[in-house]
Amino acid sequence: MITESLAAWSRGAQAVALLSAANESGYLAYLATPRTLDEFAQFAGLPDGTAADLLAALAAHDVISSSDGQFQLTEDTAAAFDGIRDIGAKIEEAALAVRRVAEVTRTGSAPLTDSDALLVAKASALRPSGSPASQAIITKVLDATPEIRDILAAGGRLLDVGSGVSGFVVNALSLLPSMRATTVELVGEVAAVPAAKAKELGIDDRLDVRVMDARDFDEPAAYDAAFWAQPFFSNSTRAAALAMILRSLRPGGLLMVQQIAAEPAESAAHAEFLLRRLVAHAHDVPYARPIDSVAEEVSLAGFEIVRVTVTPFGPIALARRPLPALQGSATR
Repeated sequence: MITESLAAWSRGAQAVALLSAANESGYLAYLATPRTLDEFAQFAGLPDGTAADLLAALAAHDVISSSDGQFQLTEDTAAAFDGIRDIGAKIEEAALAVRRVAEVTRTGSAPLTDSDALLVAKASALRPSGSPASQAIITKVLDATPEIRDILAAGGRLLDVGSGVSGFVVNALSLLPSMRATTVELVGEVAAVPAAKAKELGIDDRLDVRVMDARDFDEPAAYDAAFWAQPFFSNSTRAAALAMILRSLRPGGLLMVQQIAAEPAESAAHAEFLLRRLVAHAHDVPYARPIDSVAEEVSLAGFEIVRVTVTPFGPIALARRPLPALQGSATR
């Protein structure tokens, strides 16, 4: 049994290594258009035999196809590279995950560099592109939370805490011309992505990008809605982050939180889940916390839970900063 499993694990690790190296070396981008073996070998700087073996391996993994002596990305692969998610980042994040599992197993820790954090942020989000395809996804997200949609469409201010590359915010700003947003991101290299994209799209006058620890953000009662990227916050920072969000929302302002991973029932998927959890827990980050548990955490921080629901994009909890208690009328 262990021998068979080891063979399967080895195949998976080697496939990730193949795809990651091919992407990093520019081979996949080069193969977006049909190439002959000689053309590819010259581009890659590899002997013809090695180039042929490499193309055969990529074809065996359904990354490329061949026809009439030419090699090109399959339709599925090409579509993925042109899609609403950064497939290149997802490939590199898969390779990073392999390295982090090894490091945690050896040392108990595998902290992210700023470049690693950028990779994870890109792999975890929609591209901040403002494209019609991305806007269509954002429309569905907003339709699942009409209370927040209506606030933002009317010119409300959104606070995005732990924003990453701000795929949601940039696409929402391009969709809702009256919306304004502030993003809070710890890593400058990550925050630079939405800042540059917003400038390119001409919406930077409505986007305020802050590079800082979310716990230090201080704009009391200034925001109508907030999104908290809770899966990326460690246990030691969560309470302070929630306290900041509560202060930052106006009374009656809304908070949305999302569960982005769940413990699967399938054995193969469960094995991968446990490896991801191993790395997350090594860095004091909760992994796949159920949305009901997150909602309880939000409630204990002083929010009122509006509802917990399952959407096409995963379970969410919608909460509200309580309105001030009305003073009772004077007794006669």
